[in-house]
Amino acid sequence: MQVPISSCSGPRIPEAVLAYVLLFDIGFQGILAGFMHWYGPAAEKTAKKIGWQPKSPFQKEVAAADAAFGVLGVLSFFIRDNFLIATIIGASIMLFFMGIGHVLDIRKNRNVSPYNAGSVVWFDLLLPVAMIVLLVIWKAGY
Repeated sequence: MQVPISSCSGPRIPEAVLAYVLLFDIGFQGILAGFMHWYGPAAEKTAKKIGWQPKSPFQKEVAAADAAFGVLGVLSFFIRDNFLIATIIGASIMLFFMGIGHVLDIRKNRNVSPYNAGSVVWFDLLLPVAMIVLLVIWKAGY
């Protein structure tokens, strides 16, 4: 059941915040990232901005993962409960490992390309922590 922000109070606030984070930061952004990693000229530009070689088959796999979690994020806004929890756990694992991959690439290869360093790293490492903290607060009933 959808919880609009205007009707939220107390323990419902963390659930509503999570729902909107999943809708926008995981959902819409994941679908867009999937498109940007998959589609022709956009995929080449994205690969270069990450510091990757364009047209790598691996990029198609990243596109599929991004799009899949994007769809889960959008569905979580409407389905909620255990579906929302599962999406948070899966997206958190994916994002955190992607963040670690960025850090390792920066350290090992000095890859400070725009889509490999900076805010991308912080987003990948901190969003999972924020979602899990909100999940714990929500489920604890605070």
